[in-house]
Amino acid sequence: MFERSVVVGDEPIPYYYGFGCADDLVNALAAELKNADAGLLIADRAVAPFAEDILGRLAESMTMHVYFLDAEERNKTLGAVQSVIDFAVDRRLTRDSFFLAMGGGLTGNIAGLAASLIYRGVRFAHLPTTSVAAFDSVLSLKQAVNLPRGKNLCGCYARPTAIACDLGWLTTAPRSGLVNGLAEMVKNVLIATPEHETLLLRSLSQLGEEAAPDALLSLMHIGIDAKEPLLRADPKERREALIFEYGHTAGHSIEFVSQGVICHGEAVAWGMLVAAEVSRSLGYLDEAEVAHHREIVAHLGLPDPRSRLGGLDFARLRQVLAADNKRGYVQCAPDEVPMVLLKGVAEPVLAVSGHPLVAVPLDTVMTALSTVAAL
Repeated sequence: MFERSVVVGDEPIPYYYGFGCADDLVNALAAELKNADAGLLIADRAVAPFAEDILGRLAESMTMHVYFLDAEERNKTLGAVQSVIDFAVDRRLTRDSFFLAMGGGLTGNIAGLAASLIYRGVRFAHLPTTSVAAFDSVLSLKQAVNLPRGKNLCGCYARPTAIACDLGWLTTAPRSGLVNGLAEMVKNVLIATPEHETLLLRSLSQLGEEAAPDALLSLMHIGIDAKEPLLRADPKERREALIFEYGHTAGHSIEFVSQGVICHGEAVAWGMLVAAEVSRSLGYLDEAEVAHHREIVAHLGLPDPRSRLGGLDFARLRQVLAADNKRGYVQCAPDEVPMVLLKGVAEPVLAVSGHPLVAVPLDTVMTALSTVAAL
């Protein structure tokens, strides 16, 4: 097992990881969560075998309970958060108890928000089992769920006590799901660490082969190396770290309107192509830079965009875009949406306020969406 401290703001978060290291992870978690009177494991039902293994090991030394949820986009709601809290209260968990979130980013958000609300906050830790969670979402303090008008509109900031991941959990997903979940690493290369592009593409090509363990370790380092410097300076992602929203404006609307049929990683990949088209239309990127976006995203092996995006309700996409949760960082007219745009690799377009956001007419975004859907 390896350990790395990820500094977010002024405080480090210990990240324990390795392959086949469940015993070591449990020991590390037990040390981090010492003096707790009980624990609640909130787990995606799809990873029940892993969850039951961790639960059994922890139950040898402390009182443990488990709550399984169906990690589907339609279930990412305040109602799901309340169900977790009710379950915990019914089992007499206290302020000295802790929550563990085991699954992907959706599970982590529901559990993290529940942990921050019950008794005004209890300790919690992440056990990510997907690539997008292990390499990206668990590194953020943001915990949020959806509302009927859009994605991640209700949430808070909460710091996990620890993160623990057996990278072997990630290899049980189909290769297509694993690679699509790595769109966030493509994003990191485009916005922050272009020097990692060769390593990224080599690692993507090695997934599913004997070299997969080394590839996953490399991808983890790409994720942490890109995010940590900005999260150290901007832990709530309200200033320079907003750059990690690249691809997420259109991506979140695609994911939300598809009701999760298009997963987060795939949606962000399409969102980056939409952002590149918007940048080209506004004169920030040239044809070669847009082509570079398409080439690097192609390594994710996405399905045909006509079949994935062409059937979406574009009127609904426009409504969700209009409620994007970045509104307020920069001035936007009612018919505009704030977007992270690039004028070159690792060169965001900055607003007068210094935020890496641009107010873009909704018509321009919708035209870009149509262009990507027709590729």
